Amino acid sequence: MSTYTVSLEPASEDDLALFAQWWNNCKIADGRRKEVDPLPVEDNIERFRIWCHEESDSGFGYAIRNQEGLCVGCISAWGIADPERDATLSIMVGPYYQGHGYGSQALTIALHRLHDMRVATITVRVAAHNLRARHMFAERGFREIDRMQHAIERDGKPLDIIVMRASAEDAVKTLWQDNPYDDSVQLIPRRNIFRVE
Repeated sequence: MSTYTVSLEPASEDDLALFAQWWNNCKIADGRRKEVDPLPVEDNIERFRIWCHEESDSGFGYAIRNQEGLCVGCISAWGIADPERDATLSIMVGPYYQGHGYGSQALTIALHRLHDMRVATITVRVAAHNLRARHMFAERGFREIDRMQHAIERDGKPLDIIVMRASAEDAVKTLWQDNPYDDSVQLIPRRNIFRVE
């Protein structure tokens, strides 16, 4: 029985407009864009229309919805091609919805989808100062493989972007842990995100 509180669904036109608005929010732009100055909303909508495409051999893009059906963010993966089979992954959770575990649950679903798509590795780029995102990815087996020095600037201070990568196999394995109360090979989910019965 699933205890997810989010689902990944195709993005509607209203969702795209919402993403475009969030893309101009300083809190969102701070960790994702080189500049935080507002961009034309029409350009943002087209950007997200490209990013939020339905699943294909090269990736996917979805709206993240909570149990009430509200759009709380988006998640996309792209660049999957033979022979490397490396997916680049990005998650954006809306400014009013952060801190509720939506991004973490969406990441869990996406990791399973990418594993099913036979992706070899998954790469993410995270602002060095975004400790919450870095921790979320590290928990799932992502390790720093590169650091883009002074990639962004905030208030006159240069900041780094960290490139993290995990094998799809290892990322899915980190979603499970040994049951310390059972000597068998039984596995239980981490943080009770979902349960297999």
